[in-house]
Amino acid sequence: MMEIIDITKSPKPDKRYRITLDIDGRSKSWDFGSAVGSTYIDHKDKVKRKAWFARHTARDTEKNRIEGLIPSAALFSAYILWGDSTDITDNITRLNALLMNK
Repeated sequence: MMEIIDITKSPKPDKRYRITLDIDGRSKSWDFGSAVGSTYIDHKDKVKRKAWFARHTARDTEKNRIEGLIPSAALFSAYILWGDSTDITDNITRLNALLMNK
């Protein structure tokens, strides 16, 4: 079982967030999202969102991580920063539900 237990500002200067998951009783963290630039939760531009997904799912590694719900910066960016909603809380809730059912 996997569950999101924390999301904070990343301590890395080039990353936006740090997410911590509980994976079968052990916590693991990933830093994701560029500290510069904007994402769908910022600009709410559906054309840019579609372009982001086209770029990132063109590479098999990223596509497999996103579609397979494999914990990675690609997965967290896709669901949280570029997810279906422009509300980050909604995107976190949706991803958490998917991870908990995996």
